[in-house]
Amino acid sequence: AFPLGAHLAKTAQMSTIAIELGQAKIEQEISRSYNGIAVSDTVENYGSISDFLAFKRVTQINCVQASNLTVVSCDYDLTNDPSPMKKIDVAVYWRSSLGLGEKNISLMSLMAHK
Repeated sequence: AFPLGAHLAKTAQMSTIAIELGQAKIEQEISRSYNGIAVSDTVENYGSISDFLAFKRVTQINCVQASNLTVVSCDYDLTNDPSPMKKIDVAVYWRSSLGLGEKNISLMSLMAHK
């Protein structure tokens, strides 16, 4: 029972850190102006996140249509879609403590043009 309990505690700890890393990335992006948020795909591999070497973070930023959140070009025609938005998706990965593969947490946020 002790090894299972230790594994569950470690999994909870890693999940909490992953959520915090994902939220930090989202906050970093939304602290910028709407036009300052670049549409991009970014991968921070294992070992590249300072103080969190056991994690990998993948960020995708796209323009989306406000009405249905489908990905669209960032060249908005404001007469057809007066509420342009950017969607920020962050997935944070870590390896299972039992060597059973990779686990991940995904977070998403929307930023509206004002």
